[in-house]
Order: sequence, then structure tokens, then C-alpha cells
Amino acid sequence: MKLDVWFPTIIGSTVCPFIDKIQDKYKKIIKKYPAINKGFINYPVHQDKRFKKLNDWISHEVNAFSKEHRFIYSYEAKESWAWDYQIGAYQGSHTHLGHTLSATFFLEGYPKDTPLTFINPIHDMKNPLGIHAHTSFKRSIYNSFTFRSCYYAPRSGLLLIWRSYIEHSVDVKYRPEKRIVFVYNFDPI
Repeated sequence: MKLDVWFPTIIGSTVCPFIDKIQDKYKKIIKKYPAINKGFINYPVHQDKRFKKLNDWISHEVNAFSKEHRFIYSYEAKESWAWDYQIGAYQGSHTHLGHTLSATFFLEGYPKDTPLTFINPIHDMKNPLGIHAHTSFKRSIYNSFTFRSCYYAPRSGLLLIWRSYIEHSVDVKYRPEKRIVFVYNFDPI
């Protein structure tokens, strides 16, 4: 049987080729801004000229993502902020409604830390997989058509891009390694 994949959920990922050149400098800049709620930094990263090199690269990658979708507009960052996650910090499941594309850039991150989780936007209430509380964790039940979520481990320099309507979350941070991210929302120019 031929299976056509028509409506997939796309998450773009790429690694910044110059992360080693910017990481320490950018961490020093961000450290100067006050953090609340275990690490939230309400600072418009996209408007700060000191982050120009990174912001230009992220904008380029977001627009490459949009071109792959054949979107007709060019996109620019409309808002941004940073997180310097502290132990106990988390982000409950949420979307970035009101925007078209969203991105998270890991200025510093380590694979053993809590991943960024994306939730499948298709909610099939009929349970055709026969999932129950004692079987829902079994990976062998799922495939790329049916996974309920996917995970991206933090990694310094990693950029993730997605449609803003996709639900995502970060479970409670419990490891001591640094996790500093910049988050962006993009809309047409």
C-alpha cells in the first residue's frame, strides 16, 4: 500500500555555525538583565544591536523555513525574550497564538537537561491505538504518523523553528547545567 503524507507537523532545526564566537559575549550581556520566575528575562533580544549577528542568522533561517512551506511573505521578529532557566523552572504546555512562526535558540544547553517537548496538534479522541495508562509510554505502539509528542534535547547553538500554533512545553528543570534560551515570534514584514 502507498501512504501519502499530506499534513505533517514540521519542526525545523539547525545549528548556529558561529556559536563558539558569540556564546560568552552574549551570556555576559544577558546576565545584566533581571530575571524573574526562576529565569524569565523580559528583554527584547531581537531589538538589541549587540545581538545583530545572531538575529540576522535566525531571521535568515526562519525565512528559509517559510520558503520551504511556500509561504508568500517574508518574516521578521516581532517580539523576543530570554530564559536563564534555574532549577525548578518549567514552561507548561502553551502556544504562541497571534503569531505565524516561533523559534527557540539555545545560547547554552546540554543534552541531559530537560528537553523542549512539542505536542501533536491532532487529537484523535477515538483511541484507535488502544492506548491505556499502562501502555501509553511504550514507544513501540507509535510511529511517525501517531507519536503524541516529540522531544528536542538542549544543545548550545541549536535553533528550532515551528508554526506558532503548535503546543509545546518544558518539564521542570532539575539538572544544574546552564540552559539559556532566546525565544522569538515572527510575523510578516
